[in-house]
Amino acid sequence: MAQTDPDELKRELEAAAAGLTYGSEADRPFSFFFLPGAGDEPPGVEEFARLLCEPNGSPAEERSLDHFFAGHTETSDPWDAQAQVIRPRYEALRELLRMRLRGATVYRLGKIEVRCYVVGGDGNGNLAGLETVAVET
Repeated sequence: MAQTDPDELKRELEAAAAGLTYGSEADRPFSFFFLPGAGDEPPGVEEFARLLCEPNGSPAEERSLDHFFAGHTETSDPWDAQAQVIRPRYEALRELLRMRLRGATVYRLGKIEVRCYVVGGDGNGNLAGLETVAVET
């Protein structure tokens, strides 16, 4: 995978995520995430939490892209016309993340207001991707 201009990657990811939200008890938008110098492959979940200065013992888990986007793609309501219209955009976003980021994975940090990071290496020694919040009471 070739090196990527961080500004170009940001524009591309923001355009693909524009108007999309992550469905939970409160649907929240996606925003660009960038962690300079954090490596070109996502670390383990504990190391990622440490990089973000999470307190030791805070809830942290790792999920696949497919699992993270399943509610908007594989298990979206077939009788909800709006969900079916927007479903291809979530599928395209998932594939763009998979294609543009090395080792793309999802980290979930915290509980109730769970901070979700869809990240991978950008080819320049940085972690990049999207972040959002899932509200789970």
